[in-house]
Amino acid sequence: MVVAAGAVFAWVNVHNAANFAPQWGQDLAFFHQWVHSAATGGPWASPLILEPQGFWTQVHTHLIMPFVVGVYRVWPCQNTLLVLHSLFACLAIWPIFRLGESVAGGRHGLLMVLAVLAFGPFQGVAVADFRPVALFLPGIIGIWASAWVGDKRGIIVWALVAIAGRQEAVYLLMASGTSLMFCSWGQARRCDAALILGIGLAGFLAFVLLKPEMFFHFNPSAGFEWPTGAELWDNRLSFGIAIALSGWLLGLLAPAPLIAMLPVLWGMLTTGREWHSLSGPGAHHHVFWLPFVIAAGTVGSARVPRNIGALILLFCGAMAFPWAHKQADNVDGQSLVDQVPRSARVAADYSSIARLSGRPILWNVDQLHMPDQPWHWKDKWPITEGDVDMVLAPKDHTVHQRLGSWHLVDSDGTYLLLRRP
Repeated sequence: MVVAAGAVFAWVNVHNAANFAPQWGQDLAFFHQWVHSAATGGPWASPLILEPQGFWTQVHTHLIMPFVVGVYRVWPCQNTLLVLHSLFACLAIWPIFRLGESVAGGRHGLLMVLAVLAFGPFQGVAVADFRPVALFLPGIIGIWASAWVGDKRGIIVWALVAIAGRQEAVYLLMASGTSLMFCSWGQARRCDAALILGIGLAGFLAFVLLKPEMFFHFNPSAGFEWPTGAELWDNRLSFGIAIALSGWLLGLLAPAPLIAMLPVLWGMLTTGREWHSLSGPGAHHHVFWLPFVIAAGTVGSARVPRNIGALILLFCGAMAFPWAHKQADNVDGQSLVDQVPRSARVAADYSSIARLSGRPILWNVDQLHMPDQPWHWKDKWPITEGDVDMVLAPKDHTVHQRLGSWHLVDSDGTYLLLRRP
């Protein structure tokens, strides 16, 4: 089930990226640049994202990346990352089935897998380009599934899976352990809760010692900062109504994971991030709340007899949110991408940059002549057109005002491809 579902979502993920329609081309290009650099003997980082460079010194640390780089060395293309991402997300099927099976038998486990696969927020994560943080889904669900049956070895393994995704996993583990200290959850005992809490604390201390900066997207310890945008709150209200209509509030019948989710909920409410969106730059942000809702819903729905609870989640959840889908074919720019040598230094726009990633030097055209130098930057600044050999950008982009002497290589209905004289 993991492989089959992963293949389906990977098919959508790969198609969208190939058709100039990834969720966020800039970050996909950054990850590809990073993996390409590491796999070819360069730094484990990419200057494309203007952050401190290095495995530990970047804002986020993904411990799974050595594995990703190893796979990339065997299959060196962007599709490697996209397929791995979908498989990372769909690995959650394993603990979802085991939890459902432990609670109410194999039929319930299978229905819960289908309910999650038909749930729009899960689908949004499964096709969110490449984000190692997708490992939060199997990791956090896995510790709750293992705790339900008192499986300490399972707790350790799934906790490590979550931590491999990104450093924020440690506070999700600490919140889970704290909740289990006080809430009933299957065969979980205080020692299981202490184990989860201890792994989270140990991971937090290790990251603090190794990383210069600990950055959390949804930070429960940050100061109070209530967003005021009316449009933002209207969108969040619509999202909350959809959650209610999806039936997943049946998780309130088994509230321990939802109590553990409270720090995440607070962090989500006090940030201006558009985490409610199922597509775009923030599509992967659902990994912070989804595992708790899925764990609670899997157990809570089992308390409704005759599998009616699971069927409610399957059918109502499938209708409450739009499904992920293949974007329409976009041929603009593809013929131009094919004319760019792999060794060329390139600048491209947000829509095309991911299609040109996986090379020694790649910049976004909007980074050229940026006036504000990042505090950590030690190389030449600003980045200019003198740092690239070719530029691919829409015909109406302002970058062309500085490229009057460059040679036109080719054009199509939308883009111009230029080469330095």
